[in-house]
Amino acid sequence: MASKSNKACTLKVGQIEKDPILALGMSEKDVEKYGRVAKAYGNVAPAIVGQRGAGYRILAGQARLEACAQNGIQEMPVIVADADGEANQMKLALMLSTVREEGGPLSEGALINALVTQHGVPRHELMALLKKSKSWISKRETLALRLSEDVKGMVRGGVISARTAEEIARLPQDVQTMFACKVARDGLNKDHAGKLVSMYTADDADMALRETILAAPLAALDAIAETGVQRRKEKRGAAERISGIVGFLIRLAFELKGLLATMDGQALNAVARDLDALRGAVADLSTVLCLRAGVSPGEPQGGGGAL
Repeated sequence: MASKSNKACTLKVGQIEKDPILALGMSEKDVEKYGRVAKAYGNVAPAIVGQRGAGYRILAGQARLEACAQNGIQEMPVIVADADGEANQMKLALMLSTVREEGGPLSEGALINALVTQHGVPRHELMALLKKSKSWISKRETLALRLSEDVKGMVRGGVISARTAEEIARLPQDVQTMFACKVARDGLNKDHAGKLVSMYTADDADMALRETILAAPLAALDAIAETGVQRRKEKRGAAERISGIVGFLIRLAFELKGLLATMDGQALNAVARDLDALRGAVADLSTVLCLRAGVSPGEPQGGGGAL
């Protein structure tokens, strides 16, 4: 492909015409952010413009242009794109609008961590620089430090949002990918994920509940909604916990029974290992239930005496 004769130069802000279409996607927050960058380091972010008669029209970087105008900056660096005609310029503007620029939550977290750990920059200085809260700084660092590589890839690919990933990062890394896949599959939002993660990481969470949250998060949410049970801060008694778990398992058992009835052989083979693990868990539970009821495993309940 032949190289385009794009040109880098500096233009007067007054020479560049704003685009009302691009203004639809511009926020005042973006304008403020570029204004802070310009005040701290000068106008270091070039805009993309197209030739329009004797002047120029903005194709990408409208927030930067507006920040210059609002802060009294007279000139800004630009790339004059080699795109003739309004239609071609609009096509370029559209393409540029769909390209995610450098940065994003993962990069922000890595940059924050590097500044804090490698260069000794205090977090409160970054809070003032970015106009962000202590919680925001902490969550971005968590993405960089605690999120598994697989889930980071899901964030980069847009499979899950950064806000949802912040919740997932609170889980142990070895279960994050499984949970993230189920969250994406079931279309769960940040609040759903946060509630499930809090249940999983609670000190009194039992293994059965944790396994259900990882394997069937939607079913776990449904069970909470049906019973109206909210996890209390104080530790529940054993009897109360058993009652809650039993009701939860019964509901899951009915759901599993319905799913198994509709699965074909190929689908069953795909989950064979999971079903084998379930059989073992059910057998162990049955043994414990029999012992607690005073019945020997394999002996009919009610005893084997003569009538």
